[in-house]
This record gives sequence, C-alpha cells and structure tokens, in this order.
Amino acid sequence: MKIGINATILDDKPTGLGIFTLNIINQLADILDEKDELVIYTSVPSYFENLNVTVRKVTDSVQPKNGKKAGLIRFLWTQFMFPILFYRDKCDIMYSTTHHGNLFLTKKQVLTIHDLLPIKFPNQYMLQNLYFKTIIPHLIKKSPFLFTVSDNTRKDIVDHYHYASDKIGVIYNSYDKEHFYHHDEESFKERFGDYLLFLGASYPHKNVERTIKAFLNFKAHSENKINLLIVNRVNDYLDSVKNKFRSNKTFLENVKFVDYVSYNELPILYSNAVALIYTSMYEGFGIPPLEAMACGCPVVASNNSSIPEVCGSHALYIDPYDEMSIFQGMKQIVEDQKLRKDLSAHGYAQTAKFDWAQSAQNLYRELNNLHL
Repeated sequence: MKIGINATILDDKPTGLGIFTLNIINQLADILDEKDELVIYTSVPSYFENLNVTVRKVTDSVQPKNGKKAGLIRFLWTQFMFPILFYRDKCDIMYSTTHHGNLFLTKKQVLTIHDLLPIKFPNQYMLQNLYFKTIIPHLIKKSPFLFTVSDNTRKDIVDHYHYASDKIGVIYNSYDKEHFYHHDEESFKERFGDYLLFLGASYPHKNVERTIKAFLNFKAHSENKINLLIVNRVNDYLDSVKNKFRSNKTFLENVKFVDYVSYNELPILYSNAVALIYTSMYEGFGIPPLEAMACGCPVVASNNSSIPEVCGSHALYIDPYDEMSIFQGMKQIVEDQKLRKDLSAHGYAQTAKFDWAQSAQNLYRELNNLHL
C-alpha cells in the first residue's frame, strides 16, 4: 500500500494541526510494513529527513504562517497540483491530516476533521464556515472513511453531516512524553508570583474576557495575592479585550500578559502554575490540559465538548458560559490545597491514556482495511 499524505498544513512553527501532523507521520513511519510506503507532500521536508519515507517538496506559499492568502493557495494546490503529483507517484490512498481534501480524486481519500469550530462559531471563522458548509459535504461524500480526534467530535460530525458513525475512526491527540513532566525550576514563579495560567486567547471562543471578569470578581472577594497569567501572541482580539479593562486597577496590577513562551519553557510554565484555567467554550480535543496534567499542574476546565473526555475525573469542572461558575472554580482551586494535590497526583494516570503510537496504530489499521 502506497499512502500519499497531504501535510501542507506544516510550517516552521507548527501549532495544533501541525503538531498532530508531525507526530502521526513520525509514528506511522515507524510501524509501516516493509511492503508499504509513505509519500509526504510538504513545504518543510527537513522534518522528515531521518524517516524512511518519500518526500515531495511543496511551495512555501501554503504555509499557515502566511495567513489567509496561504489558506487560499493551499486550497488551490490541493485541488489542482496535488492530484497530478498523487497519480504520478502512483499512490493507492490519500490521507490528509486535516480537513483539506480534493474534490476530483477518484481514488480513496481519507480526511481528519479535528473539530467543527467554523460551524459552531460562524462569525469567528467566516471563510472556514463557507468551506465547511459548501466543500466539506462534497468531500465526505467521496470519503469511504473519516478520522477525528475525539468521540465528541465524531458525534458532532454525525449530527451535522449525517455521516455514518461506524465510518469515523477516533485517533486521539497526545503530547510529547519526554518533554512534558514536572520541573522544579521556578523561573516563572519568580517573575509573576503565584499565578493561575490561561493559555491561548486568540479567539472569542477561548473565553478570555469572561475569565478575566471572573478573576476580578475573585480578587474583589479575596486577599490572596495570586495573579492571572495570560499567554498568547498579541493580536487585535486580545487588544480589544485588554482595552475593556484598562480603567480597572486590579486588572492592571494582577492580570499579566506574556506574548510568547518557547516550547522548551512550556513545561516550566505549567509546573510553576497554581492551576491551568481552561474555560474554552468548545474544543475538538484540547491539548493544554493534557500537557498541564503531565507536568503535575491542577486543571480547572470547561464541562463541555471534548474536554471531559480528555481530562476524565481529574479536573475541576466549570460551566464556561457562567461567570459565577468560573469564579467558584478559581476560588476552590486557590483555597483548597488538598484538592490541588489530589488533582496533581491523579492527573498523571489520565495522561497515560493518550499515546501517539497507539493513535498511529489505529490509523494504520483503518487505512489497511480500506486498501484491502
């Protein structure tokens, strides 16, 4: 079986979809039968130099770091260039690590739909919403099988697109187990004191505004000196949120912002936090809680979408749409030291349920079944 993998989502600083792509390909390359072959279509061939795979260089214009223009180019490349290369390389099956597929391929193609964010938040993802409404229905009609990253997203796909549940496989995300573990170094604690950690404030569904309001309410009812540390690259949305609180003294003194934390520093960031506050209104999977638990960081998390599936019984759950619920979660996690210790101790067991190698095995098994 010759598998062509559309990995055009990669650039030199991969985030969610890119990290999934790298890990799945790396693990898949390790477990392939000797009669099988991977052909990787990517603009960053250097990622795969040490793998026993064939790599086809794609134009750098498709890289996500190039913004919306790159999204259009990636779509056009997938429709017109990819099938030429795919047939030239005599691939048997196309696997896309994302929801980007070709409308004209007559051979089997399989997509990974990570979430339905563009459907659930159309004003936030207007172009993606158009794609998910007009293109995805045609792609999945041509796909004999789909993958997603959680049972919750599988249910979303079934409910919205009426695709058969037994034709959707779940291949969970995981995390780098050699990288994410508890660190004793306290560099972030030395800089910011005790802090609740909020990661990712790029879009409204991440719920940063309501979280800040809940934190300010908590500070108004507590003498605890804890801060709220928000880590996210500066963008227009985050700037607009900041402007709403400019006149609030507690906000200015106790809500701290960090533009960027390197991958190497992330485990220290988690390890130094009193807790991770993960109040997202929807996630296809949600990797930060998993990374946090691996570092011994207690997690306060939303009770919706796939998040309970990821965190199991080892998080303190809140209603992300209820500011008072977030406030109560913050109050409980800060004031209850035993709760923090229990969540920290038991979180490690939850992380063991997620493994890139197992996810790749599930993927490989289903691709084999399709090829037979």
